[in-house]
Amino acid sequence: MFIELVKGVALLLALCFLHGFNIRVWRQRPRVGQAFSGLIFGSICVVGMLTPLVLMPGVIFDARSVVLSMAGLFGGPLVACIAAAMAMTGRLWLGGAGAEVGLLVIVLCTAMGLVYREGRARGWLGVEPVTLALFGLLLHTAVIGLFQLLPAEVTARINQTLALPFLLTFTPATVVLGVLLHDVEARLATEHALKDTAARLHAITRAIPDVLLVLDANGRYVEVLSLNDAALVSSASDLIGKRLHDVLPPAQADQFIELIRDTLQSGHTQTVEYEIQTRSGLSYFEGRAQPLGVKVGGQPAVVFLARDTTHRKQAESALRESELRFRSLLRNIPSISVQGYLADGTTSYWNQASEQLYGYTAEEALGSNLLDLIIPPTMRDAVRTHVNHMFATGEVVPAGELQLRRKDGTPVDVFSSHAYIQVPGHPPEMFCIDIDISGRKAAEDEARYLAFYDALTQLPNRRLLVDRLQQVLAASARSGLTTAVLFVDLDNFKTLNDTRGHEVGDLLLKEVAGRLRGCVREQDTVARLGGDEFVLVLQNLSSDAPEAAAQARTLGELILAQLRQSYDLAGHEHHLTASIGVTLLRDHSDTVDEVLKQADMAMYRAKDAGRNTLRFFDPDMQQAVNRRAMLEAQLHNGLRQSQFLLLYQPQVDAQGIVIGAEALVRWQHPEQGMVPPSEFIPLAEESGLILPLGQWVMETALRQQARWRLDPALAQLSLAINVSARQFLQDNFVAQVLALLERTGADPARIKLELTESLLLDNVDSVITTMLALKSHGLGFSLDDFGTGYSSLSYLKRLPLDQIKIDQGFVRDVLLDPSDAAIAQSIIALAGSLGLDVIAEGVETSAHLQFLLAHGCRSFQGYLFGRPLPLEDFERRALQAPDGHRSASV
Repeated sequence: MFIELVKGVALLLALCFLHGFNIRVWRQRPRVGQAFSGLIFGSICVVGMLTPLVLMPGVIFDARSVVLSMAGLFGGPLVACIAAAMAMTGRLWLGGAGAEVGLLVIVLCTAMGLVYREGRARGWLGVEPVTLALFGLLLHTAVIGLFQLLPAEVTARINQTLALPFLLTFTPATVVLGVLLHDVEARLATEHALKDTAARLHAITRAIPDVLLVLDANGRYVEVLSLNDAALVSSASDLIGKRLHDVLPPAQADQFIELIRDTLQSGHTQTVEYEIQTRSGLSYFEGRAQPLGVKVGGQPAVVFLARDTTHRKQAESALRESELRFRSLLRNIPSISVQGYLADGTTSYWNQASEQLYGYTAEEALGSNLLDLIIPPTMRDAVRTHVNHMFATGEVVPAGELQLRRKDGTPVDVFSSHAYIQVPGHPPEMFCIDIDISGRKAAEDEARYLAFYDALTQLPNRRLLVDRLQQVLAASARSGLTTAVLFVDLDNFKTLNDTRGHEVGDLLLKEVAGRLRGCVREQDTVARLGGDEFVLVLQNLSSDAPEAAAQARTLGELILAQLRQSYDLAGHEHHLTASIGVTLLRDHSDTVDEVLKQADMAMYRAKDAGRNTLRFFDPDMQQAVNRRAMLEAQLHNGLRQSQFLLLYQPQVDAQGIVIGAEALVRWQHPEQGMVPPSEFIPLAEESGLILPLGQWVMETALRQQARWRLDPALAQLSLAINVSARQFLQDNFVAQVLALLERTGADPARIKLELTESLLLDNVDSVITTMLALKSHGLGFSLDDFGTGYSSLSYLKRLPLDQIKIDQGFVRDVLLDPSDAAIAQSIIALAGSLGLDVIAEGVETSAHLQFLLAHGCRSFQGYLFGRPLPLEDFERRALQAPDGHRSASV
């Protein structure tokens, strides 16, 4: 029996070997390995049953209990089931009286093995020898219990001869097999762990970008690991087995040998920074040497981990350079003040621009408090609140314009931006970036000043005047008080500018501005509109209109008196007068433009009254202006719609015979009837419409004279045509007249152009040139209204005239005013001495006619001989014989 048991143990040992080999083979496919382990355990059971201990036919004893229980414990359900199935198949094949009990033993052993496995998994049981022995004893005691199911004689024999050896043999066998299988399991787990560890270490070493070297005590390269050979002094394969002195300069090799020895002696990690010539060039490394703990080739060794710090060194160098440039830039940047402050307001940075802007040196500013340095007292609470909020939340104070304070206490305007800086390891800082905008603010103030003030006199200009007038109008309407507007215009200022120059004129304007300011109250406004025009706005005058007018007059007369005082202009004394127009703001619905127009019209009325005086605006004056504006618009329509016509006033000789006519233009208005020439002729002059109107008069008159030229009864009639100064002074006037003569066919010898003395006030030489050019083509000239001007006598002998017309103002009073009689006689005598014809206009009575005849006048025009007549009436008058009472013989 002993021999049979030894055979069983041998099978168990074979089982252990085969199971361990199978697990190693199928490590990557554990399910397949388990299936094969089940086959191995089952096969051992079958083999054991083929060579059993036979107690009697059909009753066998073998090691299946040990095998199946260990299959459940170490193999698990799959292995145990496969083994149990094979054992049950083998036992059924063997048959015999003990087959049923044998099957129960197989089931029991397998189940108890799986129960043991579950207890082990839960941590309740271990696989120590004692535990295995107890399990084996319990297991085989249970098996002996199952043997009691055999026939009585078999059971008795088992109990007498086999039970005890069975327990004493298979219990230790269970311990032995369990220990062996546990050892196999432990070795496999160790191998697996070592393999996993090796894989992880390999992956870690491959992932580490650093160079890993194993160097022995003699400096020999034992192992070289590096992802990139460019970080090595040579390729990894070339370095293995070489010494440091073989590949490095002697001094550097000695340095590393010393590091290795210090590391091995101290047993602690040593660090070193170095630069070395690698395959990629000069590189910087940070090295760490750690004792390996085991000898390599009989020599102690170290692990040396070298990290390439070239990029970091370069970045640090670049950062240092950048920081140096940035600090230099901040320190020396012109015009941009940069300051740094801590949370409590202590100054931590102060550049040169800050020194120039605020006046504090860096030594004075650093360590001082922001509030004490540059913040005005009125701003300190707000600044303190903003700064505390920034350091508490990190929110930057909004940028904006501020007025801060210099060291000397003077204000300075800056545009201030802010930055919040938090550097690890340092307290947070607030940086202020200030740009001096004092120049820009001054320019803005100057531009704003120039927009509202006159640059020469420093008085408000028209824009500011209009704004203040609008405010005054509104305030006056609410208060009921009267406001007066005075329009002041300097008399003959143009003469001063022309004779003394604009510089002297500017001196006068500044002096006038000063005198005007001195005449008014603080609440009143003095403004310069431009040129020599000033406007004064007097507020809060009496609510009674007559009293307010008296107040305005008093001030106006004071102004006139002040302006009449002599002026010292560049060392020369000058005297000046002014004309003032005054309007009182009675109708608060008037606009600013209407108010200024009213004062302007009143000023021109003062001019017409002889200057150096004051006049108030009259509403009738406004009506006249409105009528004038309406007439100007209607004058345009009249020209387009041919509303004008020519009348002809007879001119006669001493016998009363009609020798010619003066063509007089009239306006036949469709609504207002015949408009007097005194109304529309000046208006046409001012508006420029006199040019097209004069062109129409001349063309119409010339065409009429051309028709008379073809009628023998009227061919000898002359025709006088009035020419305005503006028309005559046109550059192309000669060409226009000659073109009309050619186009109409008029006889130039029968045409006289009547000129007024006002024409001589401009360019006499140009007038004479034009007259000579036309006279060379046969036209004649008559000087109208002679005696009323101031320059006629001095230029009379130079003008190529044919006739002088005595003004009707002298003729009307020759019988009443000796002076007018003397002037008329002198004109007739002067014309005779110069060889000129003379014609008197305005002859209305026979007495006038007799006086003029007695003193040598031979041509006449006036109501005595006929009013201005339509063409048909004039022609009938010209063809009639003279009346007896008009004859010179009467």
